[in-house]
Amino acid sequence: MFNHGRKTGCRVSLDYTYRDLRIAYLENDTLRVGVLVDKGADVFELTYKPRDVDFMWHSPIPLRKPFAATSALPEGAFHDYFYGGWQEVLPSAGWAEEPYLGTYQGLHGEVSLLPFEARILEDAPERAELELSVRTYRSPLRLVRRMSLRGDTPALFIEERLENESTGEFAIMWGHHPAFGAPFLDETCRVDVAAGAVDVLAFHANGLWEPGEDFAFPLVPNRRTGEFEDVTRVRPAATKSVDVVRFKDLREGSYGLTSERLGVGIGMAWDADLFSSLWMWQVYGGHDDYPWYGRTYNCALEPFTSWPPAGVQNALANGTARVLAPGEVIETDLVAVAYEADGPVRVSRDGSVER
Repeated sequence: MFNHGRKTGCRVSLDYTYRDLRIAYLENDTLRVGVLVDKGADVFELTYKPRDVDFMWHSPIPLRKPFAATSALPEGAFHDYFYGGWQEVLPSAGWAEEPYLGTYQGLHGEVSLLPFEARILEDAPERAELELSVRTYRSPLRLVRRMSLRGDTPALFIEERLENESTGEFAIMWGHHPAFGAPFLDETCRVDVAAGAVDVLAFHANGLWEPGEDFAFPLVPNRRTGEFEDVTRVRPAATKSVDVVRFKDLREGSYGLTSERLGVGIGMAWDADLFSSLWMWQVYGGHDDYPWYGRTYNCALEPFTSWPPAGVQNALANGTARVLAPGEVIETDLVAVAYEADGPVRVSRDGSVER
């Protein structure tokens, strides 16, 4: 399937398309990663090969080529193209209703809707590395992402470089939006994260949790029962709820999402000084309006620079926007790791997992 006909070790390919979109594959003996080069460099597949588990959620909205939007919504086109998977969100998060520096940024900014340039940096049995880059259309930003696999480790290593190419300051909300779904996800899943407090956004009429700030982690009041419950435990689809919560005061940038039923999990680790919040989008069967209409069961665990998810202007007002100086460059790294465990875990940026 891959360059040189290799079937073992690390390998990377840019030779394929899917539904007329360029795709890249990185693979080693334990992990297979599919990347949509022509749509945001999204990760559309993240499969742990020893157990044949793809952690990524796939929505009822199919993956498709760009098309003419059915209406010119102020929120933009993110939902029209949201088939699931893992997006990078930049330069704004949430529905930004107010313009910033003369333009609207819509829902979750623009990076996830743009085609990237791609080139293979290394394709050897011991290491495979892919570089993806983009200049945003409506913002003065250039993003370079390098994705690599090393040996037979079930870890995807990511190095990123973000540059403000303008002559003035530019504020951003920046984060990663990996959404996880069935058959991996169910009510036996739990989140391990070293947080000090929880905020709950007033997000949807079907919310399970009482909106508020600074709840003592991990207990949050259930607004249906009035009881404090563990917000890190995934609920079944029969809950019919949808919420956005924020884990903050992180002692480190790390989480594990573990299925007790399967004994398998997916985790991430990152620089918590940059991505200081971890958002959890919990869709437990209750998103009964646009665009899901009750058809979805998933959760996303999203390292972010900022809060709340309502655009750069709000993040500037509450002091959580990351303001780039003219010409400023940010370099950072993160890792996504598959693992086998039936108890608490701690994921490190070197790809290791403590059980």
